[in-house]
Amino acid sequence: MFDSIGNTICTVVLAVVLVYLIIWTCKFISHGMDKKREKHSVAIREKQKSIRQRTIACAKNYWYNIREVEDCPKDMPVERLYHYFETEQECIKALIIEMYDCALVRTEELERIAYGEAKPVEIITNPYEIDDEYDDFDFDFDEAVEELMLQDDDEIAATAEEADDAEIRAEIYDCWTEYVMQLYDMVSVNCNEEMKAHIRSKIMSYGHKEVEILIHSPE
Repeated sequence: MFDSIGNTICTVVLAVVLVYLIIWTCKFISHGMDKKREKHSVAIREKQKSIRQRTIACAKNYWYNIREVEDCPKDMPVERLYHYFETEQECIKALIIEMYDCALVRTEELERIAYGEAKPVEIITNPYEIDDEYDDFDFDFDEAVEELMLQDDDEIAATAEEADDAEIRAEIYDCWTEYVMQLYDMVSVNCNEEMKAHIRSKIMSYGHKEVEILIHSPE
């Protein structure tokens, strides 16, 4: 009789232990899955936060061509014509390229000032036989803008004035200033005032580059 009771007690104890182990195992697995889900959720939230921050940064800074916006069809969102940027350097590069794309930079005028007359364009009969001095033109526009960002505007102007051909450089810079003024009549830049002034100053400073550089579009 006692053996039967002892066996029953042992069976009950083992059953309780087994149930406890099963419950503990389930909780452990569930806890592990919750931690994994939480970690994954945190990673997703961080990624979404980063995307929102970049979107907000871009949304605050943009420029557009006023004429394009004015001619924008009514059924087309005007925001499609906005050129978003995150850094000043991006905007400077884009606006300088826009000056050339819109033919605001009159290269023949710059050549005439620098060389006395515009260099003749050689007619090429065979497109596969190009022999032009401009073919060897090698100018890293991205690097030039990076250097421009690091330079002080007063230092750039002082260096230009010290050159032997200071008068020619000054005349070329006057032309460049006029091109920039025309650009700003044509585009609108949306960012804080300090950034806006710095962008304009750096675009102006680009006009101190050698004429061999200014007569080429950066593209």
